[in-house]
Amino acid sequence: MPVIEIITIVFAAITIYLCYDEYKKGKMSLRNFKIVSICESLAILGMIFLIICCYSNMKL
Repeated sequence: MPVIEIITIVFAAITIYLCYDEYKKGKMSLRNFKIVSICESLAILGMIFLIICCYSNMKL
């Protein structure tokens, strides 16, 4: 069961949401928000890729 991958996806999404809130309040610059969003999005995509590959018997 892909528990760690799902937890990683959830926390990455929460991080993006909280950073967006900080950006809207003016406490975070646009540059920093973009960097965090890109990095967390890559983490989410990577975890989705791992779930698909590992649990569908695909070979990397």
